[in-house]
Amino acid sequence: MVHRDAASTEDSGIAGREVEHFSVPVRLLRQADNLRLDASYFNPAVVHALEALRRSGMVLRPLGEITARVFIPPRFRRIYVTADYGVPFLQGSHIVHFQPADVKYLSKTAHQDLDRWIIRSGWLLVTCSGTIGRVAICPPAWDGWAASQHILRIVPNEQECPSGYLYSFLASPLGKVQLTNRIYGAVVDELTEDQARSVLVPMPTTADQERRMRRINELAVEGLGVREKAMKIDEQAVKETEGMFPSLAVADRLSEAVTAASSAKGGRPQKPVKLPSSNFDLNLGALASVPYKPRQRGRK
Repeated sequence: MVHRDAASTEDSGIAGREVEHFSVPVRLLRQADNLRLDASYFNPAVVHALEALRRSGMVLRPLGEITARVFIPPRFRRIYVTADYGVPFLQGSHIVHFQPADVKYLSKTAHQDLDRWIIRSGWLLVTCSGTIGRVAICPPAWDGWAASQHILRIVPNEQECPSGYLYSFLASPLGKVQLTNRIYGAVVDELTEDQARSVLVPMPTTADQERRMRRINELAVEGLGVREKAMKIDEQAVKETEGMFPSLAVADRLSEAVTAASSAKGGRPQKPVKLPSSNFDLNLGALASVPYKPRQRGRK
């Protein structure tokens, strides 16, 4: 139970400050992994969630037992290039976006074993650094893209647990509260592979529970398909809008060509060169390139 008390002005020096706290049995401290003493690990919401899961009549299985693989790729030095020469690179903040913006591209040739960071359609993606517990299913449009080490990958085992159902559970309060209570880190919150594997997932034991699980999975898969269709429609709308301004498209292609050429020198990517996109910009550029010579008075 959570209690709210006013802090003593003698101890804190702040009159009327409310301190949120709760009490737990000593046995929970003894049962905690690695004798953890941080309060977030014993959040009452986690206790209530696990109690609700146990009362559901479903069997609770660790995430690591019902999936093919749970892993986080290693850190690496990133080298960015233009779209024609790279692989789209997702950050943790991108995975919950309908259409990720400001996506950068990793060099296809400068990185060894790039496959270690490649994600595949149908995998579950979970943010595991900073903001913990954002969950998404990798859509077909992202298949073959790269993703940072701040995104934990879950490779589903469809025979053990359908990916749509697993996604729905992890995205629900019952799943997310388990992900967030396992975090560690004094400055930046982190979630490890083993901590993610230990999340308890309810699996059906009756025909009715099996039917409901399949229904949840179908809804999640249907939602992913609708999202994929919407992404394609959105991309088509953007392309047709760009087609209304051909000079802009030409300038973009020239800019990418100049960037690629400059990147080839020394193998290091350079900053893209901004090129004019209209005759007006060309005229301004020509005017700016004319050297300024101030007129000196008193001389003819």
